[in-house]
Amino acid sequence: MNRLATDPRLNALRRGLKAEEELMRRGVFTDADTGRPYFTGYAYRTLYDWDQYFESIVQVYMGWPADYIRNGVTIFLDHQRDSGLISRSVPSNEYHDPEHVKPFLSQIALLVIDNYGETDWILNDRYFGRLHRYLDYWLEEMDGNGNGLSEWMSSPHTGMDNQHERAGFWRDRLCEGVDLNCYLVRECRAFARLADLYGQAGLAEAYRGRADALAERIRAVMWDEQDGFFYDVNARAGEQPFSRHAGWAAAMNNRQAADPVIRVKTVAGFAALWARVATPEQARRLVHDHLLNAAEFWSPYPVPAMARDERWYSRDHHPADLGCDWRAKTWIPTNYMLYHGLRWYGYRDLASLLAQRTVDLVRRAGNCEYYDAETGRGCGLSPFWGWSLAAYFLPFEEEATTDIAEVL
Repeated sequence: MNRLATDPRLNALRRGLKAEEELMRRGVFTDADTGRPYFTGYAYRTLYDWDQYFESIVQVYMGWPADYIRNGVTIFLDHQRDSGLISRSVPSNEYHDPEHVKPFLSQIALLVIDNYGETDWILNDRYFGRLHRYLDYWLEEMDGNGNGLSEWMSSPHTGMDNQHERAGFWRDRLCEGVDLNCYLVRECRAFARLADLYGQAGLAEAYRGRADALAERIRAVMWDEQDGFFYDVNARAGEQPFSRHAGWAAAMNNRQAADPVIRVKTVAGFAALWARVATPEQARRLVHDHLLNAAEFWSPYPVPAMARDERWYSRDHHPADLGCDWRAKTWIPTNYMLYHGLRWYGYRDLASLLAQRTVDLVRRAGNCEYYDAETGRGCGLSPFWGWSLAAYFLPFEEEATTDIAEVL
């Protein structure tokens, strides 16, 4: 039973979201391999990894049962290879095949347990072991140089599809992402809670230790004291070429492949707030030096995926771009993560302002995949019934005393 299904404040919100719920019904499909129904925000039927996390939050708040959320997790786990690798979309393709599903599956499983009380579907011999192998694949196989930080395979793998300047092209595997490693901190903590519930206290303690060690590693390696920002790290520093996409390497104006720091300011740097990795002083600098800086992230319709003073900040796609636009665009899921990070670090008034600006943006421009950070115009898929709908529930979260997606 969804514990929020009868919440009177949510019921009031839901009454104004009948059209959105009807749109969501278009996103229910059946997986051809497992025969199980699932929900996706995409009319072309693809089940994506981190999209599913935010789509699950929307389903919880909409009062839907847990079925589609559970199935989304188990469908991914049923597509796991012997190595532990799970391709990041269902159905997959030749580009997604080698790109491991983003580390959100344990967090989604915990979302179901905390909000529906359902445990047997994941805490069993079939799926718990698979969840363990999938997480270890991230922590071990995707740490190619053994420095304690995992790598993205490409910019599309990050989910921020066209941020090639920080994460390269298909199979470049050069970016130890701030966002990725912060997600892994949360995922390790979520997995530890699942292990406790499964009666494996020793395993739980081990993964809490891995989360702590990874958080310390992020602070030690990715924080730039001079700039006051968390940067991605180039795992292939010193190699030539910098990117396997020669045209893009040239377009980057002969950027130094020897530099271990990828000095591109993107919204990924704020993941350290969501994962509670930043120290209070680091959080202060992130907020005051960068987030509230109109030359960087406080655009007319905040928060853009890339700082406004970056060379690559553009409202138009570059010729070599792949996928959706993550430069001069505002995306609801990253605003959502940032909102919760701000609340946790005590920036409640700023979090409330960001929540209001986010809700106003969606109500003004409509249900779209993403939004122009300069004009507020809706972009991408429209109508869109996926993760952008999380914006409508920020007013409820403003009054809530707990986070429905807590992992600690």
